[in-house]
Amino acid sequence: MASLTMRDFRSNMATSFDRVDSGERVYIRRNSKLYTIVPVEEDDLEITPALAAKIEKARQEFREDKTVRLQSHEDIDRYFESM
Repeated sequence: MASLTMRDFRSNMATSFDRVDSGERVYIRRNSKLYTIVPVEEDDLEITPALAAKIEKARQEFREDKTVRLQSHEDIDRYFESM
């Protein structure tokens, strides 16, 4: 496991990706947060028929105004408080 600062990561990007490709987990620290690099396969980018159906259902619900619309942080707060 490698833990890098953003500066180290920017200076050593190719090496960092090589380490990930070889199976090592690389963490990048930015301020107080920690991130990791995760390789994505071409298959992960494909929209499957099941996912396409879920997307279409969500679009239909939006067209029928069956969705919750939150336009401000106050709306979000009220929504979560109501749960």
